[in-house]
Amino acid sequence: MSKKSLILYASETGNTEKIALRFKKAFEKKGWQCDIFKIDKNTDLNNPPFDFNNYDFLCVGSPIYGSQPWKEIMNIMNVNPLSAHHVGKDGRRNYKKVVPGPKKGIVFVTYAGPHLGPKEATPALLSLEVEMEHLKFECIGSFPCPGVNRIIDVGNEGWHGDISNRPNERDLLKAEIFMEEKIEELD
Repeated sequence: MSKKSLILYASETGNTEKIALRFKKAFEKKGWQCDIFKIDKNTDLNNPPFDFNNYDFLCVGSPIYGSQPWKEIMNIMNVNPLSAHHVGKDGRRNYKKVVPGPKKGIVFVTYAGPHLGPKEATPALLSLEVEMEHLKFECIGSFPCPGVNRIIDVGNEGWHGDISNRPNERDLLKAEIFMEEKIEELD
C-alpha cells in the first residue's frame, strides 16, 4: 500500500500555492500518493473534503497576515474530534495530554517580511505547528519563503529588498529539496 500525503494550503496571491505544488511534485517523485486542497473563504470548514486520519504525512501552508496564518487554515485544523480538550457533563473543559505521532508533517508559510524578515514568519509557523500536533501529526520541519505581497509596493527596499519576483525558481527549488529530504528521513 502506498503512503499518502495531504497538502492543505491557503493562497491569495499564488505564492503559497507555488510552494504547495512543488511539495506535491516531491511527494510524487518519491512514489507517494498526494492529495492537495486549497482552502478559501468558501470552504465548508465543518465538513472538509478529506479526513486527516487517512494520511501518513500532512503539510499545512498559509500566507501570513499580521504575523499569523490565514484564519480558515487554523479553523479547518480545529474541526478534528481529536482536539486537546472536550467539555464534560459539568460544562468544564477536560484537558488531556496530546502525544503527536507516529504520523509526521511540516508547516510552511509565505511572507513579505518588510520589517524583520524571516522573524516575521516565526509566530505563524509556531501556530500552525501547534495545531498540527493537536491533530497528532508530529511536526518535523517548517519552511518559510519570502513572497511578494500586494500591500507592499513593488520595488520596496524592505528587509529582503525587492521581492517582486518571489518566490522565484531558486525558492521553489529549495522547497522541493526541503520536502525530498523530509520524505527521505521517513524511509
